[in-house]
Amino acid sequence: MIEVSFLGSGSTGNCAVVRSGRTAVLLDAGLSVRDTSRRLASVGMTLGEVSGLLLTHEHSDHVRAAADLARKAELPVWGTAGTLASARLPGPLFADLRPLAGGDELRLGDDLFVRAVTTPHDGCEPVCYVFNDGRGRRVGIATDLGHLSVEVVEALSGCEVLGLEANHDVDLLREGPYPVFLKRRILSGVGHLSNEAAADGMAALVGERTRAVVLLHVSLQNNTPALALSAVTGRLSALGAGLVPDVAPHDRPTGWVSASDPAPVATEAKEIR
Repeated sequence: MIEVSFLGSGSTGNCAVVRSGRTAVLLDAGLSVRDTSRRLASVGMTLGEVSGLLLTHEHSDHVRAAADLARKAELPVWGTAGTLASARLPGPLFADLRPLAGGDELRLGDDLFVRAVTTPHDGCEPVCYVFNDGRGRRVGIATDLGHLSVEVVEALSGCEVLGLEANHDVDLLREGPYPVFLKRRILSGVGHLSNEAAADGMAALVGERTRAVVLLHVSLQNNTPALALSAVTGRLSALGAGLVPDVAPHDRPTGWVSASDPAPVATEAKEIR
């Protein structure tokens, strides 16, 4: 069984834990060691059970605690060469920095297979990841996307669990307090995915095997869970998918989202508690 808990999602810090059988890995390290450990404990895990750390890109809300986590738990750290260099991880302090590239596939332990996928974002060689339990069940997680590229769509299409960015409501962003340069960056093709863009992607990403859709990196300033859920729920309903999307919160972990769970009946969208 492969499953994921999103320990925190958003500009305050991104981190998830994916586990399959006896193998568990962290995805990104935007939370402090203390917060990561506490949130792992709340879903029944310890940092000592984690086998490694995968990084998507070098922005601080994704790598803030990478060095501390790797040192404390003696974790190997995977990321593209650009990410590892730009994040300025103190290489000599690590026994195990492991560069990878978009398209690379990894086997972690006996139970977890990972594919790195190049993403359109303004980082240095950013990627997202698709996780596989070796029996065909997949968890695909992609945030920090300026748009849904062909490569990302092909990699994430039909995953049993889909974690996808729904960062902002375009109107809220345009009318909000951010400076013009930052608004332009977020709205650009290498910025962040809007609610509508995430909704538009559902037709290509959701398949018959999809069991769960979780919306990620929902902005506190330029979005609300209700707006993100409304946009995506409406599109899923129009597709006849019968799925209830969820929102991963910033300040607490979700429960475990399993690729083996029955698809939820479409009644009311919710924010995961």
